[in-house]
Amino acid sequence: MLPHPEEIAALTKAFADFQSRADLLATAYAQMQSEFRNVNLELEATNSRLTESLKKEEETQTYLNSILASMNNGVIGVDVMGTITQFNRAAKDITGFTIEETLGKSFRDVFTCEAASEQSVLTVLANGKELSRDEKVIWHKDGHPVPVSYQTALLADDHGGTLGAVEIFSDISRIKALEADMRHAKTMAALGEMAATVAHEIRNPLGAMGMWASLLERDIDPADSRRKTLSRIIEGLARLNRIVSNLLVYSRPVKAQLRPVPLGGLLDEISDFVQIEIERLGQNITVCKEFDASSDICVEADPEKLHQIVMNVCFNAIQAMPSGGVLTVRIEIDSVRSGYVSFCIIDTGEGIPKEMLEKIFDPFYTTKENGTGLGLAIVKKFIEFHSGHIAVDSERGLGTTIRIFLPRSKV
Repeated sequence: MLPHPEEIAALTKAFADFQSRADLLATAYAQMQSEFRNVNLELEATNSRLTESLKKEEETQTYLNSILASMNNGVIGVDVMGTITQFNRAAKDITGFTIEETLGKSFRDVFTCEAASEQSVLTVLANGKELSRDEKVIWHKDGHPVPVSYQTALLADDHGGTLGAVEIFSDISRIKALEADMRHAKTMAALGEMAATVAHEIRNPLGAMGMWASLLERDIDPADSRRKTLSRIIEGLARLNRIVSNLLVYSRPVKAQLRPVPLGGLLDEISDFVQIEIERLGQNITVCKEFDASSDICVEADPEKLHQIVMNVCFNAIQAMPSGGVLTVRIEIDSVRSGYVSFCIIDTGEGIPKEMLEKIFDPFYTTKENGTGLGLAIVKKFIEFHSGHIAVDSERGLGTTIRIFLPRSKV
């Protein structure tokens, strides 16, 4: 039985509607696929931008960390809870705490309560007041105080909210030591001026006392027991006069006329005088000359001052050898370069302890029972006036070498 025409028409219409809907679905699917591809492309582009942004952020963080690590100033950063979030290498060197001991820990727990009570990042967090520059003392891990110069600031986000605080500080121990040295130098200068005034005032009475004592000694019979006492008085007056003279020499400005001085001839003359003095004192010391007396090496110096320099050093060397030894005077030929000449005065005496080496040129510092502590101080002053340099090398029990550098004469 054939389908009825009306049924065929209905089926044809339904098929056409289905085909139309299928075409719409195909079009929608194609459009959806296109939109999906576009979304994927946008996601890929967004991911690429995010990756690049993260890479730049990591590079920036690495760069900032490198800056923090290379800074000579200590940096400590904390969050709003007072937990340490930044602690660089300089902070470690100044405080003694390692990065592992500090990062993620409470500032108050890491540092002592005494240190935390000082002006610090915690104070900034508490009152919101930043400090542009100030000084304080922080406590090293081993317990000693470290003077620092520091400044503090609050850390804020883009909206002004507080993220934490940071403190930047630097060790000023050396500056404080230099300030102390300067104060000491000013004190010593004032004492020197006072000593010069006192020395000048008592020099004339001392000379008169010495003269009258000598006249009195001449009139006393050599067998009289009082003559021995008077000799001690004269000896004491002479020593006082030497001290006063040295005070005046050290405290007065150096006045000298520089000219070419043959170093070999001057050292030869002084060495002979020192040998005579050693024989007069009855000491078992041999003077060894290691230079050419006729050498044409000349230094730019004042002969009188240079003579005093060498004499003072030589007599210090003699006093360091009470049991005898060898005193060597040497010109270092190989050192005649860079416009300077050096010569050495070497003894085989007791040597100088290391802890005393830095003090031996200080005025009034002496280890001798009857010393004044001015001999080597005068030596250094004269050498510095000549634009020279003095160096000491000594070992306990093996002797001392004093090396003096003076400008070579250009003539």
